[in-house]
Amino acid sequence: MVSTAMAAEDFKRWSVGTQIMYLDIDLDENLNGFVSAEDAMTGGLTVEYFFTPNFSAELVAAIAHVDIQIDDNKLSGGETWILPPSLYVKYYPMPQWKISPYVGLGVDWVFAWDEEINITGADYKAHIDSSFGWAAKIGADIKITENLYANFDIMYLNNDTEIDINSVGRNVDLDIEVWSYNVGMKYRF
Repeated sequence: MVSTAMAAEDFKRWSVGTQIMYLDIDLDENLNGFVSAEDAMTGGLTVEYFFTPNFSAELVAAIAHVDIQIDDNKLSGGETWILPPSLYVKYYPMPQWKISPYVGLGVDWVFAWDEEINITGADYKAHIDSSFGWAAKIGADIKITENLYANFDIMYLNNDTEIDINSVGRNVDLDIEVWSYNVGMKYRF
């Protein structure tokens, strides 16, 4: 019993990692397809703290460059940079397995900057409001060595915000939905 208790207390509490992320971005707004976003790829960083072998908190941070399309017109569009950090509480039902699956639920924050919009040759100012939303993820860690793990997961982010394009003359409500497909490596210590 003593050795079992000591093993339970001897687990590695911290994890840091990197991921390659494919972002499938869907914008739903109140102008029937006026604004849409192209899919993007980026890198991400993760920091995770294990409260117990089964429960942890994880922070995921990434910066993505997103191309915006205006009104299905190839001559109109724009771009923005987005920082969408997310914080999860994760549950590992089988932490002792070599392939350890998990589920997570959390919150995210979308912060956009350097928004540029061009409509048929004319440049317009735009602004995407920062907003909080909710997030979920499912995935697995695969133990390679005592400290090194491969990782894959799928994240879902949902935010309600607004984009102000001065050519439209009013704010456009945006429902941002992102499916993020990720692979990476983690180091636990």
